[in-house]
Amino acid sequence: MPNQTTTRAPSVRAADGTTGVVERRLVSVFLVLVAAALAAAATLGPIAAVLATFVAILVFLLAVLGRERVAILGMMAAYATAPMNRGLSPGGPSNPITPTDLLFGLAVMLLLPTLLGRKLRLPLTYVVGITLILVTGTVATAAAAAPLMSALQFAQWLVVILGLLVLFAAWAPSWRMVDLLLWSYVAGQMVSILYAPVGGAVGNRYQGLSHHPNEFGGAGVMAFAALMYLWRRNDAVWYRVLVALAASACGVSVLISGSRAATAVMAGLILLIPIIERSAVKGFVLAILGALFVFSLPLIIGESGEGSAISRLAGSADALGADRARSEAQDFGIQMFFEHPLIGNGFADALYVHNVLLGVATSVGIFGLIGYLLVLFTLARPVLGNHPNRRLCYVVAAFVAITPTFPGLEDRTLWAPMAPAILLAIQSRLPARGEGADADTDEDTDEDTDEHVVETAVERADRRG
Repeated sequence: MPNQTTTRAPSVRAADGTTGVVERRLVSVFLVLVAAALAAAATLGPIAAVLATFVAILVFLLAVLGRERVAILGMMAAYATAPMNRGLSPGGPSNPITPTDLLFGLAVMLLLPTLLGRKLRLPLTYVVGITLILVTGTVATAAAAAPLMSALQFAQWLVVILGLLVLFAAWAPSWRMVDLLLWSYVAGQMVSILYAPVGGAVGNRYQGLSHHPNEFGGAGVMAFAALMYLWRRNDAVWYRVLVALAASACGVSVLISGSRAATAVMAGLILLIPIIERSAVKGFVLAILGALFVFSLPLIIGESGEGSAISRLAGSADALGADRARSEAQDFGIQMFFEHPLIGNGFADALYVHNVLLGVATSVGIFGLIGYLLVLFTLARPVLGNHPNRRLCYVVAAFVAITPTFPGLEDRTLWAPMAPAILLAIQSRLPARGEGADADTDEDTDEDTDEHVVETAVERADRRG
């Protein structure tokens, strides 16, 4: 009788010549030890139990999805919480570390092996600008009356103006990934909008899940600008309807926040459409809509509530009090600037100026302000080019326009949606398609072809190099 025993298939060898059995056993032992450590930590108290649960979920996701997928989920979660930012801080708005920061930090740690293998390309104007900021910020902090407080504020600013922008430049995600992150930001603002009636109004002004009505309005206008970019990413009817509904909700959030600056910036973004889209027809349509808005303005003011942005623009009592406070803050900032116009005063009092541009000038002096303007110029310059995704400059324009009314240099609510614009600045400086790099050309139609979003020009250039 023939032998019926089946020969055991040989194990597949790994690239290093091993079968992987030892590695799998080591991973299993590690997971058992982690589980035991988490079980022991969970008995130390409620906070330890929450942290242990979070670590357990993280380990489970890493085992199931892998490092890069979990990193992407972390980035999406960071963007989803960015519209609320300090409103979600366990210690209140005064806490310098927010859940958004922790999620960004987790994503960076998981992406670190990927980032170390990438080439870093940065526009020259950005390099010059950030160098000026680093030098002047260090000198101003060393000479400040409160150097420790100044160093803390300076470090927080560097997290966004250096860390976040360099992260995107090194990571070089595809444009589909950028779309996903911006949709995560919009989704976070939608959640904040839904919570606004539940949380109630503060002086007839709503703030959603953020810590202040102005922050709620700022998140609304940044989400609105992101949706102006996302509108052209797909021409399907259901997609355009979804974008239009989300943009309408963002417009409502700006109005009920009572933020006059956010309302003015949102109107300005609409006026930018003929310039960025380069369409005379759209300009004519906007002129008609603008005329209708002017004629209906008295009715809108009469129907809007006391704390709405429209009534505050018309000069309500609440708005007059805010104007006085802003005027005093501006005078304070101007006085500080002229005390040390060259080296600045450090960052300890920048928050009280309530104007990012003036806050930069008072903190790092005139040369540091020039560096900051170079950074903004780097991000805004692609609007003059022919890159198919130049509409991302709507977000940059919203940031530039609203920050003179905001106090925080490091505001994640404003910086997070603008950070991907560094990719646009990098790709706009690469050679055109006919010159050797596979850069896309512009299309002034409503079509959005897949070749624009499959992979970035940076990745293609790296592969050829």
